[in-house]
Amino acid sequence: MDGRMSFDPVEDSVEDFPADLVFLAMGFTGPERNELIDGLGVELDQRGNVKRNEEFRTTVEDVFVCGDMGRGQSLIVWAIAEGRSCAAAVDRLFSGSTQLHSPVTPTSVPLR
Repeated sequence: MDGRMSFDPVEDSVEDFPADLVFLAMGFTGPERNELIDGLGVELDQRGNVKRNEEFRTTVEDVFVCGDMGRGQSLIVWAIAEGRSCAAAVDRLFSGSTQLHSPVTPTSVPLR
């Protein structure tokens, strides 16, 4: 081996999830101000992150945010936990309840 990493497809591992729009927030710098953020009209908080409430909802109806986009610079484990909790909030909105696990809230803080 020469130390390089490779990614090989895993048979039968691809799944499609229908959606009107999906945001991917990758990196550690929070949301980039661009035509998409500005076009949606979401409000930003004092730190420059997308403002959200206790259900991961932004200031725009039916637009949710989690991970670095709402929390700011953080670890991937927080983004994963917030993604799961945000999915539960979306499920609750559209179906009235949820059985999805919600491990954190938007205001949860790391153990110290």
